[in-house]
Amino acid sequence: MAAPLRMLSHTWLPFRPPQRSLSAPQPFLKYLQASSPCLRHSFSTTLRHNVAKKARTPPKTYQPPVKLTKAPATNTYKPFAQTLAERSNPTVLYQSSSHTTYKVGCYSIGILMFGWVLHAVNQISNYPPKNFPVYLKSLFYGICFIAGGMGLLFFLRPFRIIQSIVAIPTILPNGARTLRLQIESTRMFPGIRPKTVTAPATSIHLSSPLFQQRSGGVPLRALEERRLAQERASRLNQGNLFLLPFRQLRFLFWKGWRVVKGVFTNSPFIYLRVQGYNGTWKLGQGSGWALEEGRAIDRVVKYSVTA
Repeated sequence: MAAPLRMLSHTWLPFRPPQRSLSAPQPFLKYLQASSPCLRHSFSTTLRHNVAKKARTPPKTYQPPVKLTKAPATNTYKPFAQTLAERSNPTVLYQSSSHTTYKVGCYSIGILMFGWVLHAVNQISNYPPKNFPVYLKSLFYGICFIAGGMGLLFFLRPFRIIQSIVAIPTILPNGARTLRLQIESTRMFPGIRPKTVTAPATSIHLSSPLFQQRSGGVPLRALEERRLAQERASRLNQGNLFLLPFRQLRFLFWKGWRVVKGVFTNSPFIYLRVQGYNGTWKLGQGSGWALEEGRAIDRVVKYSVTA
């Protein structure tokens, strides 16, 4: 049976395996190349591509690392006033609140004192008491004159309260840039045009730094009073409903006392003077908005105790 099987295998097999000698065995790769022409073509093509790729790749040349040299830093100090002067648009440095309660308090006390003076003068002049000495009449007229002066002082206290401070860049005829401040006051009465002054920043003096006043001392007390006022207002809606009108009345009396205290002491203001102009301006401490919490104005203007 061995011979017929050998003949069938040689006859029906699609390819005849090569005869190998037992003395010299052939490698496996060479056997595959010899047995299949497709494999032989793929191996030869891959080899040619690898050789061509190695031939096309240029050799890498060594490049030393480039040392980056930093430009010397120019840390030149520039004043804040010069920075504002180099801008193309004006800069708002301060914007105050309306100060309505302060104005109402000043006008109310002034009108009250004027009314008392007129009533007292009318009574002494037209209806004097019997056997009234002349020197007492003259003394009473003097008291009325002092009371009228105090009423006028309270009536003029809202004058020159600063509404806004604007830094305006200005170009001089020689091409240099300078900074001027435009100070605008609030309206004393509706329909009256506010007073406006424009002066160089070096000619303006404050009585004390604005930032220190806003961050410590009086403004901290003002913030504490504001917090207490908010707490009082929140407590109005608490408690017995029948006692609500009395609590509201007590809150209004407390708020009016704060206004009267501010009118007599001028506590919510610091003073500002402009060289070349008479009078003193008032700058609000605890209310309004200031650039950088007031540090911008402190770096532009000067300080003077007599401001």
